[in-house]
Amino acid sequence: MEIEMAHVGHSWLKTKPGSYEKVCKRFHKFADEVMSHHSDLHDVIIIGNPAQNIIEGFGIWENASHAANLEDGTDFASFMADVAGELAEPFHRNDLELLYRMKPSV
Repeated sequence: MEIEMAHVGHSWLKTKPGSYEKVCKRFHKFADEVMSHHSDLHDVIIIGNPAQNIIEGFGIWENASHAANLEDGTDFASFMADVAGELAEPFHRNDLELLYRMKPSV
């Protein structure tokens, strides 16, 4: 099924040993904050690999420019202020094109 939403913001973080759970919880709070006031952000998926201390987030946006400006907002600044000392590497971000999205089973 093709959909009109055409943008995926993908970010990932590598945490310092012992910081994985704390950053996971804060990433979840950040996603909730962003979704609460960005109506064109339709879905967020956060995945993690505790063995490698990596957390990844995928946000499906209707509007690529809104996704691109996410790092300019206060939600992101607050998130980074809370986790900066817990990260082993800088925040990573790339933009992907959403080609297809299948309807999930319920």
